[in-house]
Amino acid sequence: MDADVMPKVLIRYLFVVLVCSGCENTTEYTGVFSDGLPKPNKTEFFDLSDEHYGIEHIDTFYIDINNNQKADTIERGRFVTRTAHAYTFYKITLDDGTKLEELQTSEGADCILQAYKFSFEPFTIVKATRPLGDNYAEPTKATIETFRISDNELKRIQKQKGRTICDVRYLL
Repeated sequence: MDADVMPKVLIRYLFVVLVCSGCENTTEYTGVFSDGLPKPNKTEFFDLSDEHYGIEHIDTFYIDINNNQKADTIERGRFVTRTAHAYTFYKITLDDGTKLEELQTSEGADCILQAYKFSFEPFTIVKATRPLGDNYAEPTKATIETFRISDNELKRIQKQKGRTICDVRYLL
């Protein structure tokens, strides 16, 4: 982050924290969100200085997610648009080359409409999602789904209705 931008971000964050009580009902997410993945084994950065959009970086994780004592691969990439809208994508490949479903967040300036949380032992992915209202900031009813690996596929093991919310990260 540029040195001249950091004070503005801190001031905005402090303002929201001081003014907001019950922030989970607002459009401003003030928490620190983690998708649950550990420190990546490697990170590749891409030069976007001449571009208006593209993949900014890809983190690669080597983790045994199907309990066969062999490292599987999770790639997490960040696609930026030089606007307030961007997304994170996840590509999961098992050690035998089997590619699982590609996952993608949905992010607006005010709220995140789709996000993922990874946990391990057993490997689990929780997806929180909600439909777009008239705009990104309009709260809508969320859904929470839980997935596990079975027969080299991601299979949904649970689906539940969440509450009406703007930013689904509060549900993870």
